[in-house]
Amino acid sequence: MVLLLTFGAAVLGAVLSLGAWRKKWTIDDTPTSTCRGVFVGRNEVVGTAQPLYEPLRSPFTQTPCVWFSWELEQYRKQGDDHEWVTIEKRQTAAPFWLVDDTGRVLVRPRRASLEPVRSLQEGLGDRFAPPYSRWQLRQWVLIGEDATERQQSLADASFSEPPQTRSGWFSSTPDTASPISALSGRNRVTEQVIAVDAPLYLLGTARPRPDGPGLELTGDDGEDLLVSTKSEAQVASSNAWAARLWGAVCLGASAWFVGAASSSLTDEVRWGWVVATVLAELGVLALITLQRNYNRQVEVKEQAAKAWSLIDVSLQRRAELIPALVAVVEGYGAHERQVQELVAELRTVPAPPAGHAELPDDATIDAAESADRGQRAAAGRAAALAEAYPDLRASDAFLDLQHRYADAEEAVASARRFYNDAIEVLRTRRGQFPGNLFARFVQVPSWKLFEADEADRYVPPAAVAPPAAPAPALDQPAAPSGGEAF
Repeated sequence: MVLLLTFGAAVLGAVLSLGAWRKKWTIDDTPTSTCRGVFVGRNEVVGTAQPLYEPLRSPFTQTPCVWFSWELEQYRKQGDDHEWVTIEKRQTAAPFWLVDDTGRVLVRPRRASLEPVRSLQEGLGDRFAPPYSRWQLRQWVLIGEDATERQQSLADASFSEPPQTRSGWFSSTPDTASPISALSGRNRVTEQVIAVDAPLYLLGTARPRPDGPGLELTGDDGEDLLVSTKSEAQVASSNAWAARLWGAVCLGASAWFVGAASSSLTDEVRWGWVVATVLAELGVLALITLQRNYNRQVEVKEQAAKAWSLIDVSLQRRAELIPALVAVVEGYGAHERQVQELVAELRTVPAPPAGHAELPDDATIDAAESADRGQRAAAGRAAALAEAYPDLRASDAFLDLQHRYADAEEAVASARRFYNDAIEVLRTRRGQFPGNLFARFVQVPSWKLFEADEADRYVPPAAVAPPAAPAPALDQPAAPSGGEAF
């Protein structure tokens, strides 16, 4: 039995160590996107938490938050063994916004890996006697959920059960109607929250929203989603330490297993077997590291190619606005020389390069930079001309174009930042050992960054995203107060 447990510990340590290393490598290799620049696929985003509707209130500390969980535990002792045993644990699945300077993206935390802040851990007694029952606390986690999340939550039959009172001392029915402070024995409550305006780091997969336009980051449907109140550096460091710790557990357990097995077979510990086992495991780890470094370069190259395709799409979208801008400007003062010059300039804006799925070469990058400069210069002239024509400046069509051009401009900027970050990551991987061993096997057509003259960057007077549509009304249960039922 001891040999089996030791072998199981070695295997578990190996699996957890490799998993932690993979997560750290993914964090290091994924460039950070803006909320507006999130695309379908894996993204790393940093921002602050904002509620979808009104802020939630955590049940015990009344903290304004976007996510909370509560856990009820009981202290149990049997012989020499004693531990805190979880009686019930619940968490909200209410979606919330991740917001930065460029916009916002929807986050659905159901089944995500969360690293929140502990707001309370208190033993129940005279000093701390919350009046809520387990049934009330269950209903509390439903507050703030939209129709999609509410439907999934109510699939759990425990939310539909009426509050129950234990019928006798020996009854096995849990008491969900009485306040938790009235429970017998030694009990405690732990509450964790993600507060409103808390800085968040997210790493996960974005998908189109099923309930409307835009994208969402979700931990549902088998997708991995990490939501942490720590910084990117802190998350990467904690995973690195976890990988080292579990790696040490694997080496120690495997050495113990081989030593015990050799003692059982030969009546003495064969230290040569132990050393050979440890060296073999270190050799396997070295091979995995080499293989992973090659794969990391390939993955980062694919990320850069995807980022370039985003630049291409954004330039094409912005180019499609040019004919509309021509039509609107022509409608005002067509006889004026200044207007005619601008229309001619808009019609000769360089076209963006043809789209492709691979990384670009120097010529393609130069053509894209030329198209970007031409588009921004022409749009800037149009904005300046609008100042001289009050009717044009007040035109609904022109204002709509300004809004859409602002969106397209921010999309180009976000894609450019992501592409440049991906190229920088790829440069770093190729320059470090052991990644430089595989540099010649991962061919990149150009190491040139996509640069734009920020001094000439066009920022129109209405360079803000159109206001978001108000959230649909949704009947939500009110938060319980005191000891009253919902």
